[in-house]
Amino acid sequence: MAISGAHVQCGYVKDVRGAKLFFPLWSETISLGQSTTQVAPTLSAPEDAASLVFRVRAPANSEMFAVAGASPDANQAVGLAQNTARSHFIASDEKDIPAQAGWKCNVVSA
Repeated sequence: MAISGAHVQCGYVKDVRGAKLFFPLWSETISLGQSTTQVAPTLSAPEDAASLVFRVRAPANSEMFAVAGASPDANQAVGLAQNTARSHFIASDEKDIPAQAGWKCNVVSA
């Protein structure tokens, strides 16, 4: 069964012996037009040297935009701040979006 919304994982990327590995902390599937209910956590050792990210996958049947921030809004056609500078996803596309503690991820259809 295809996922009808966007799948968002929050985790950290860390360099382990030259390989960039993703370590998930939580995940959530959200409808387009929604934000995650969970927020990016504060990392503690040994994750401090890692990069906190939202790993976002678009639905298999549609394009979308995604943005991360304290109060993200992916509806803005011109993003002039962190909360509105959105990334474009084609169907089934997956990308990492940088995150900070307390941030959410918002997705809308393209």
